[in-house]
Amino acid sequence: MLNNGCVLSESGPTEVTADFRFTRVMAEQAARARLTLDDDQLSLIARLDALGQQLVSTTGSPQGVYVWGRTGRGKSFILDHFFASLPLAARRRVHFHHFFRELHQRLNAPGAPDLQTVMRQMTSGCRLLCFDEFHLHDPGDAMLIKALLEHLFQHGIVLLATSNYPPEMLLPNPLYHDRFLPSIALIRAHLTVVALNGEEDYRERHLSQDNAFCSGRMWVNPNAQQRQLYDLPSLPGEPVSLTVGYRTLLAAAASPALLHFTFTQLCQAATAVMDYLTLCESYAVWLLDEVPPLATGGAGGPAALYQCD
Repeated sequence: MLNNGCVLSESGPTEVTADFRFTRVMAEQAARARLTLDDDQLSLIARLDALGQQLVSTTGSPQGVYVWGRTGRGKSFILDHFFASLPLAARRRVHFHHFFRELHQRLNAPGAPDLQTVMRQMTSGCRLLCFDEFHLHDPGDAMLIKALLEHLFQHGIVLLATSNYPPEMLLPNPLYHDRFLPSIALIRAHLTVVALNGEEDYRERHLSQDNAFCSGRMWVNPNAQQRQLYDLPSLPGEPVSLTVGYRTLLAAAASPALLHFTFTQLCQAATAVMDYLTLCESYAVWLLDEVPPLATGGAGGPAALYQCD
């Protein structure tokens, strides 16, 4: 069910109840997955337990939470179970960049209303708004984010956000960082900031087939015979140009069946998150060629492929 932007959950409980114990939920999930939760994770779980109880037992607006930590620290694992188990219908969970893309689309549509009206439409009916991957690279969005945060806090909408970075590292470019300082102050004033700084990377644990990152056949630097045998594209030749929004990207090849990039073309080019979202709408299958060894250093190196959670 869609209520002007807030997804009202039909699969989960819809009646308000004070019997919500997220600590118990996570203890059961950790035991099932054979995980030992560390102190940072237990602290976050306790904070979410308190937040959930306030949401389901009162009509007020408890303080939200901003969770940050490097990839693989279990942010998504914990938030997945919190959102799934919380007996609150008026909630929405969305990737931060998807939300902002929708905001831009609504603002730029013919006859679009003003910013405040659009934000009311996108958050109407929500008591809890969850953002995954909260981050900012585009300085042009700094003022929009400030307006959004002010709207949420003024209207009593509880914000729960995950990020790979502490608030002070949002919009890190020193040329523009000052523009975001008012938003950082808002985050610090209205959200409890919780850090997951443990050493273990939970992505490195052995996963069952059902939870694997990917499946199927993979090739590492396939030779010409393997490319022919499995109908893989040949080694990249003359690049082709792709117009993505206001940018022009180079690709090894592009067809309705396949989008083919070299690592350099995709990962070392000037791109934005919106570019990837746009390309995903047109190309379902991507091939990334000439990926160097993971140990290769330097900015924009292979480690960039792993900066996701």
